[in-house]
Amino acid sequence: MTRKWTMSLALALLAGPVMAQQAQPPAQQPQPWRLGMGPGALGVLGPGRQVGVYVPQHLVNRREALGLTPEQVARLEALAQEAKQASDKAEAEAKTHWDQLAELWKQATPDVNQVRTHAQAAMQAMQGARVAHLVAAAQAKAVLTAEQRGRVAGWADAGRMRMQQRMDRPGRMGRMPMRMRRWPVPPLQR
Repeated sequence: MTRKWTMSLALALLAGPVMAQQAQPPAQQPQPWRLGMGPGALGVLGPGRQVGVYVPQHLVNRREALGLTPEQVARLEALAQEAKQASDKAEAEAKTHWDQLAELWKQATPDVNQVRTHAQAAMQAMQGARVAHLVAAAQAKAVLTAEQRGRVAGWADAGRMRMQQRMDRPGRMGRMPMRMRRWPVPPLQR
């Protein structure tokens, strides 16, 4: 609970200055959808779920279904261990900065520069952990043969289909067609 609170606090404190720094005319900012990519393209949201299916430990857990060789298992286990160590180190560093930020916040008038410094350092540490996991997933994908990658892709596709079926169930509103998304709804005219 405290961690979520401090994260929200840090994001709120940084939002104003960051938004002010990024305020540029829309024509100067590259718009991915103008480059032929939709909002779900890799350039906008990142690879997302595509990475998750290649987490080294998940692949090791499915070694029989994938038909992994002992060498592949050893390499994937090493990648999983490296990613865990990098993640643990980054989380410890981030926690130190979040704790210092929480102490600063207890002051009647926190030093804005120290708040910014600790918040940015914590966020950079967390980003480092995410990058380590992304790199480990890419390396794990490279360990697999084409046939094994095909199986993993099939599992990912099946998972997306199950999710879509849940979204489309009767009684559950799934995605609304664009013509029905009118926010905010205009008031009734009489």
